[in-house]
Order: sequence, then C-alpha cells, then structure tokens
Amino acid sequence: MDGYRILIVEDDEDIVETLKYSLGLRGFEIDVAYDGLHALRKARKNNYDIMLLDIMLPGKNGYEVSRILKEEMESGKLDPFKIIVLTARKVDNAEREDFLTTWSKADEYIYKPFELDDLVNRINEHIVMS
Repeated sequence: MDGYRILIVEDDEDIVETLKYSLGLRGFEIDVAYDGLHALRKARKNNYDIMLLDIMLPGKNGYEVSRILKEEMESGKLDPFKIIVLTARKVDNAEREDFLTTWSKADEYIYKPFELDDLVNRINEHIVMS
C-alpha cells in the first residue's frame, strides 16, 4: 500500500519496532509517537491515513487522544483519518466495552496479542473504505 501513512502511537519500543519493520516492508510510510500528547501534535501537523493507537500511554491515554482527534475531524479542524486502537486492556463486560468504544469514537479496537497479517488486513480494509 505504497504512499499510505500510518502513525503508530505506542510506548512499548519492541512493539513499535516490530510494527515499523513489518508495515514498512508492506510499503506503508511509518511515523511514531510514544505518548498521547506527542500523538496529538503529530496528528495535527501531518496528514495520516491511519493511526494505530495504544490505550495505556503517558500524557493522555488513547481513549482521550482518539476522542479529541475525532471531534476535531467532525468540526473540520482536522482532515479525517481512521483510528485503530490496539490494546491489551480488555474490559470486563459488553456494556463497558460499548461505552468506551462509543466514547473514544475510534473506528476499531484490536486486542493484543494480535496476528500481524490480521492487522494488515484490517488496515487495508480501512484504507479501501476511506
């Protein structure tokens, strides 16, 4: 998927390096932020097609980052892009999961650990839907 830009927002350097390498091999342009505040700055300054967003981040958590950016997209302050949350933090019931998904306004949640091929397929589906 040459030319598509992905912002990886993750504070675990091992995950970042794995995703950068694997997605880079598939032709994606990769940028990285290691905390929520840095992610907000980068998303406002650069044009991305997709953000891969961890939840447990320093600064602002992924739920907040997603909600802020989606509201800026809705108001026209920011060009729209897809947000895929990657999280190991499973919620304990469907009502809470529904609330968090709705509140964050993220386009999709994928739970860690995930299969890289599955993640790439989900990214490609979101790009086609854009």
